[in-house]
Amino acid sequence: MSYLKIKSEHNLSAAEILIRNGLHAPSVHCSYYSSFQLSKFALKEFSGIDYQKQEEELNMLKQTKSGKIGIHEFVINRLGTEIKHYSNEAFLTYTNNIRLLKTFRIKSDYLDKPVTDEQSKESLRLSSEIVQLLKSKCHL
Repeated sequence: MSYLKIKSEHNLSAAEILIRNGLHAPSVHCSYYSSFQLSKFALKEFSGIDYQKQEEELNMLKQTKSGKIGIHEFVINRLGTEIKHYSNEAFLTYTNNIRLLKTFRIKSDYLDKPVTDEQSKESLRLSSEIVQLLKSKCHL
């Protein structure tokens, strides 16, 4: 079993526990990372791009794009491209959900604003949908 897959499962469980305990900002963080970690794992398992190859591809992109791409953007874009080969609908769901979830996570982690119960539950819903999509479409 992959440690990233286990971490993804733990983060999704943690998000649920945090929401139940009114800890909304860290729940959003956990919801996002559950999806991101499973995305990185899916890129390896579904697409055959192991973690070392992911780092190599990212480093090559950094050289051509003046270092303006990070690991999150790389994984999301690369996996999205792979998913699109099999299903445009799954691609749209994946990319829309993870980008929205990433936006929520950035607001939750970096802005001096409260995170509501509704926002944390929406983040959990988006993450759960991504997890289910990756498990079904990427056969994880």
